[in-house]
Amino acid sequence: MQGKTLSVFVDESGILNESAVSSRFYILTLVLHDQDHAIDKFAAAFDRDLERIGVSNLCFHGGPLIRMHEGFEFMNWDWRRKIFARMLGFARSVDFKYHCLCVDKKFTNTVGQIIEKLEKQLTDFLVDHQAELAAFKKVKIYYDCGQKPITNLLHGFFEHNVPSVEFAQSVLQRKYRLAQIADLVCTIKLTELKLDANLPLSASEKRFFGGPRDFKRNILKKIKTKEIR
Repeated sequence: MQGKTLSVFVDESGILNESAVSSRFYILTLVLHDQDHAIDKFAAAFDRDLERIGVSNLCFHGGPLIRMHEGFEFMNWDWRRKIFARMLGFARSVDFKYHCLCVDKKFTNTVGQIIEKLEKQLTDFLVDHQAELAAFKKVKIYYDCGQKPITNLLHGFFEHNVPSVEFAQSVLQRKYRLAQIADLVCTIKLTELKLDANLPLSASEKRFFGGPRDFKRNILKKIKTKEIR
């Protein structure tokens, strides 16, 4: 127990300085993984599943997959839905937990306010799960430094509150399947928040997920078992 290391893979959905009209929600997802629980065999099975449908060397990125952007332009709907389904199946097979920090920019819309809300939620999470986190000798944070205010928040918060913390260097999503799981969780959480707020889904989301009932039964329900509040 004393040598255990907790990996924390961080991904975000939304842009801090965009208005609520173009980017209503800001989500910061933490994927928590005990490094004693190897994922290699599950990742290998996932790669074989992708190869069966003619896909290799895939870096999963949920938003572009749904919208047909950034490398997914030439894949049809059926192909992309199969990729999503296999990614969801892979995530369900891996032993991890996730927690999402969520800010509604309709009510909190400056970068400073958003960071303040995120820090408060991080503090509450750390307090609520102090006993579980204390089982780990070291915590290692994986974040791609995509947005500087988030990088500063993570360094400031974890270095102040966690006795033994390390930040991984040169984090690229394509290198880590757990980082891609964090992206998957962000994608699903964003859709969940939209539905909870009675906001319309985009045409791409409707076509990809089906209606709200299909999304909740076929996708949301399957990942919710991994959530830790």
